[in-house]
Amino acid sequence: MSKERRSKVAEQIHIGFGIDKNFGAFAGITITSLVHNNIANELIIHIVYDDLLSEDMHKLKQMEQLYRNLTLHFYRIKSTEGMKFIVPPGHITQAMYYRYLFADMLPQTVTRLIYLDADIICKGDILPLWQSDLQGKVLGAVRDYGEAKSCVRIGLKSGRYFNSGVLVMDLVKWRQQKLTQKLFVWLEQVGSTKILWGDQDALNGVVDGEFAELPKIFNGIVINNTALNEDLAVVLVHYIDYIKPWHIYYMDSNAKELYWQYVKKSLWSDLRPMDGKTVQTAIMTARLLYKQGKYAESASYYEALLKYFLKDKYQ
Repeated sequence: MSKERRSKVAEQIHIGFGIDKNFGAFAGITITSLVHNNIANELIIHIVYDDLLSEDMHKLKQMEQLYRNLTLHFYRIKSTEGMKFIVPPGHITQAMYYRYLFADMLPQTVTRLIYLDADIICKGDILPLWQSDLQGKVLGAVRDYGEAKSCVRIGLKSGRYFNSGVLVMDLVKWRQQKLTQKLFVWLEQVGSTKILWGDQDALNGVVDGEFAELPKIFNGIVINNTALNEDLAVVLVHYIDYIKPWHIYYMDSNAKELYWQYVKKSLWSDLRPMDGKTVQTAIMTARLLYKQGKYAESASYYEALLKYFLKDKYQ
């Protein structure tokens, strides 16, 4: 539906994504789930990125023409001078730190923002999340399932540690407190030895418990088809860890089915399950192919893994 035919909506909700070229499509799928479940409100999406595939950029812009309640703004990072990125090994990249940049890159008129990771599916109304009482804090978040260990690891006095995949940010307070600068200083001071979850550790290290606790329905954690919160009222389903529902070895489950429902509704409906590029994901792929009786394909993965592990020994 064209912008000209947009009807008056109840409220504007500002939502942010921080991505690189590997997550353009997945951000688009998350946005698709948002617009389908929030037709009564106007969604204003702010995408901070370093690079995007031209195909994904085209489709993201095309979404504006398809949905009457959607507006997108793009902010390209031109320089990372003064930013120290500590990227733990695994599936994550420096793009996880781009959630720090909204307060500086967005117009001053944007005073509140919901940040979402691009591995989330929305199942319901996010207006209550948008209207959350932050109790004077700079942000609101859901406490993390691995809270106790994380508090010990980075030395939090509060004993409270949140998951950074869903954040409600007070950008006015963020700017006043110069939080972005404090976060990069913390990363530089702490170094890589204690940091396991990158941006999340730094946010918790700087805030140290001074955040508004949000209901768990706004960050329903799923780890490779296992939901840590079986509450049917979950609004935002968050597929954490390196195993994602778009990988071919992701086990069949309600969580996987939910994700692919929105893939099919999106402009990325031609997406096909893919394998990963890490050792862990290659092993998972090989095992799945073997269970499916695809022995030759499975063997090719094991052969590649063998070559990988022996490459230094025989060079």
